[in-house]
Amino acid sequence: MNQTPNNPKPFAIPDWDTVYRQGTPPWETGRVSSELVRVLDEGIIGSGSVLELGCGTGADASLLARRGFDVTAIDSSPMAIERARGRAEQEGALIRFVLADVFRFSQSAETFDLVYDAGFYHFIRLASLDRFLDMLWRITRPGSFYLTLAGSTEEQAESGPPQVSEDEIRGELGRLFEFIHLRPFRFESPFREEGYAGWSCLMRRPKVPV
Repeated sequence: MNQTPNNPKPFAIPDWDTVYRQGTPPWETGRVSSELVRVLDEGIIGSGSVLELGCGTGADASLLARRGFDVTAIDSSPMAIERARGRAEQEGALIRFVLADVFRFSQSAETFDLVYDAGFYHFIRLASLDRFLDMLWRITRPGSFYLTLAGSTEEQAESGPPQVSEDEIRGELGRLFEFIHLRPFRFESPFREEGYAGWSCLMRRPKVPV
């Protein structure tokens, strides 16, 4: 199990289905991520295939489908997937939902034009960074985009998401991708009006020179 310098003890990934069954997780606002909307409106990412890692109850997946993407959304929580399917049906969003472990899924998955996660990277890097980077390599191809929203060390706040520094992001994700933007934003949360400091990081896998 990998460890990061600022996390000397092994990190145990939570049982996500238990988290959902115990109540509303702090990241579930029931609304689309305003930062995802901002990134899509900027027009850098065109339509195409997208994989959302850890889709939760599906607000962002539904937005991506309505924006014309061919969406595959994966989560390991049966309860989250059930809620996401119900939301997609109500909103008329065509989405392929997958109830599975992302690492097993990636062993036979296709590649995608965009991989998106709102909080998956900042958890998994604490437990299995190398395995995660290998998975990203498998499910992307030259020219693919990767957008991650991650907790930021720029703010000290009780609770909130795991935090990552700018240097850590550049050192870890820069192994695979070139950066388009790495900028601050605010995670929305139903439990904190001002939300939490985060990084919006849009990257692209370099194309092979001709």
